[in-house]
Amino acid sequence: MSAPSRRPKGRPPGRRRLRNRPRNRRASDSGSPGTLRIGVATSDNGPPAASGARGEPSLAARTEDALERAAAINRRVQSPDCRGPLFGLPVAVKDNIAVRGLPSTSGSALLRDYRAPYDATVVTRLRQAGAIILGTANLDEFGMGSSTTRGFRGPTRNPVDPTRITGGSSGGPAAAVAAGAVPAALGTDTGGSVRQPAAHCGIFAIRPTYGRVSRYGITAYASSFDQVGCLATDLRVLGHVLSQIAGGDPRDATSVSRKVPDFAAAAARPELPRRIVTVGDADLEVLDAPSQRAFHAAVGRFEEAGCEIRRIGLPNPESSVAAYYLLACAEASSNLSRFDGIRYGHRRAGQESLPTTFRESRTQGFGTEVRRRILLGTTVLSRGYRDAIYGAATEARRQITARVLSAFDHGALLLLPITKVPPRHLADPVPATADYDGDRFTILAALAGVPAIAVPAGERSGLPFGVELMAPPWNEAALFSAAAAFSAIPSAAARRSRSPSPGAAGVR
Repeated sequence: MSAPSRRPKGRPPGRRRLRNRPRNRRASDSGSPGTLRIGVATSDNGPPAASGARGEPSLAARTEDALERAAAINRRVQSPDCRGPLFGLPVAVKDNIAVRGLPSTSGSALLRDYRAPYDATVVTRLRQAGAIILGTANLDEFGMGSSTTRGFRGPTRNPVDPTRITGGSSGGPAAAVAAGAVPAALGTDTGGSVRQPAAHCGIFAIRPTYGRVSRYGITAYASSFDQVGCLATDLRVLGHVLSQIAGGDPRDATSVSRKVPDFAAAAARPELPRRIVTVGDADLEVLDAPSQRAFHAAVGRFEEAGCEIRRIGLPNPESSVAAYYLLACAEASSNLSRFDGIRYGHRRAGQESLPTTFRESRTQGFGTEVRRRILLGTTVLSRGYRDAIYGAATEARRQITARVLSAFDHGALLLLPITKVPPRHLADPVPATADYDGDRFTILAALAGVPAIAVPAGERSGLPFGVELMAPPWNEAALFSAAAAFSAIPSAAARRSRSPSPGAAGVR
């Protein structure tokens, strides 16, 4: 007979697998963030597995190693000089970020048995700052998806409502943070992959400027779009993590060596921009009615706080989505060519010829969505199509970038919705390419290479709703300050709940 659940009444069932418990107060008494003991519930079949049971937040089964690292940090607790800025902070990372000795599968059956032989730069920097890498978390295969249902481990469930998706492709890190398993997590954002699940789960997430964070140790999907992002429930924690992983890296030619601001300090200084640029009703028609109301309410909060609101039209959504997917799939076709059954990953058993081994190994190892995008990208790059299609997509990207950058005049920030509809149910039938158009708002930051932050902005239909703020390149500090100021503005619902009801004062 299984042990009775200790889950407090009212807590969503998706939050029960992992929990953080205070272990000892002496550390916090001496001024440190304190020490955490990580309790990991096992599945019914034995020890923790590499994937969560029935798709719950998926942290790789290397708990013993994580606890050993925590113990090593505990031994340094009395020596303040040895404490890093993230001393004792448990962090989960997406399963396409290399963590030495842990599974690095990118959610693909082709890499089911692969273990990373080295740490990604972002992981090395987290450890140097004193963080504990608790494990790796689930994702859509190679980051190709917006639901975290397309990995070989199965779907990840939303802690807010376990019958629904988390969004993707960084749904595993988002669910782990939202469920309280870890205070912070790392994901990767290609076209919105940390911001969309953050909006569905009701947490903060940031995609930094392209080049702000090293991509060394990241399994590449689309190299000119991929960027490591951070997720957290607390804006200051998010800032601390980004400050530690940011900076140039000689092992990544796309990273840029610039002074890294203290983003946590920016989050502690709430400041609204003088002007907010947002979209008109024509661009919001694709949102369902509850999402439209929630977004208008978010715009109203900025306006009531004194921000000037200016409305613009977005670049043609059809052109933006087409340009993004043509370019991303072309890059994916090139990046994933290394997974051929010879150098990496699954190899088909048998004594077939080399071309047959390549073809059958990739067919067996890659999922349907990955094969679809590889075929699209290969077609785009083939003779006769490259100049006509790839060249046109590159030109469209240049024009979209100019259009986005033109919105940031006089210190303005750009405010957009993140998703068109609430997270769907896992059981809902979905056409193969239905998620593509859902990225129409988030891909703009990816195409332009600008930073964007996802901010919780209330609810729609009883589920979390989030908006994103974008800023000019390298201006993440302004996003943290604006997000902190916006979060401090009470919503209309909060104001109604605080106002006295009629007759509350009484009549004598």
